[in-house]
Amino acid sequence: MSRFDRKRFVRNSGWIFLLCAAMLGFSRIGAMAQDNTVIKIHTSVHWTWYAPQNIYNEHKADIANYYNYADRAFDYITHAWGLEPKIQHYSLFVRPQTGGAFAAGDIGEVHAVTGKQSPGIGVSYDAFYNVANGIKGFWGYVLITHEMVNLLTGQIVSGGWPVDWWADHKSPFPMMTAVQTEYALVPNVAIYHAQQLSGPHGQMFVHLKDQYGWALFRRAFSMAIKDGMNWDNIGQNPSALRTNYVCAYLQMAAPESLAKYITPVVPDYSPSVVRQIIQAHKIISSANSDPSLKEAFLHGDYQKVLDSKK
Repeated sequence: MSRFDRKRFVRNSGWIFLLCAAMLGFSRIGAMAQDNTVIKIHTSVHWTWYAPQNIYNEHKADIANYYNYADRAFDYITHAWGLEPKIQHYSLFVRPQTGGAFAAGDIGEVHAVTGKQSPGIGVSYDAFYNVANGIKGFWGYVLITHEMVNLLTGQIVSGGWPVDWWADHKSPFPMMTAVQTEYALVPNVAIYHAQQLSGPHGQMFVHLKDQYGWALFRRAFSMAIKDGMNWDNIGQNPSALRTNYVCAYLQMAAPESLAKYITPVVPDYSPSVVRQIIQAHKIISSANSDPSLKEAFLHGDYQKVLDSKK
């Protein structure tokens, strides 16, 4: 090979090398994009599971350990409340982020796959295999159960529960329900999860459940559903108005005054306001009630209802 040919070969080889490197780079980017694509990985009685392809490939065995548990937890919670959601099948998204979980009326990543509204829960992928309290996947059980409670209360009853003493910023009711569910299904998990209920809000819900059983919540939920209650129509969240409306429904479901449990714990709780809301509820529930009064009541104007009888 002549010097010229050799130089041309080297020069051309350089271009070939760069071209090959670029092609390999594009191939790798394409593969990574494909790996990150959200796919359906499992369908069970109550859940369709979704996950990014790469996470599923790496952790499929750990994730699969929870398929049956998610169905059993769903059945336990709905049977405990004696209530069924409008739909029986939801989405469970294995999130690519580490730590945390959520419940949503529409999971965007799943919606992009299904092309339709996809309510359900999302759980971070590391929850399915990390070890806590000596239990592999401890947080998988805890987060699935906790967010399932949030999802089902929203789907069955209403969204917008008070964030300062029921759910979200403080989440004692979902946590109490999750712990009760875990005691029935995975007691080794419940033992440790129950320790997080040591605060005053958590203990309040534990005492209410111990004293009155699930019947208290079942009756309160049933009345709210029958009335067409939407907590998001009742004041701000949080607010004294929303708090006392929720407490009124709990009180209407109870065989005795709940003030001794609620007063020391719940901010802005007023037994006298609760009594007024209950009285207004009796008025709008009567057979000859004016529909406009019920509409006022359902938007937080219980005083208008009371004034109508003056």
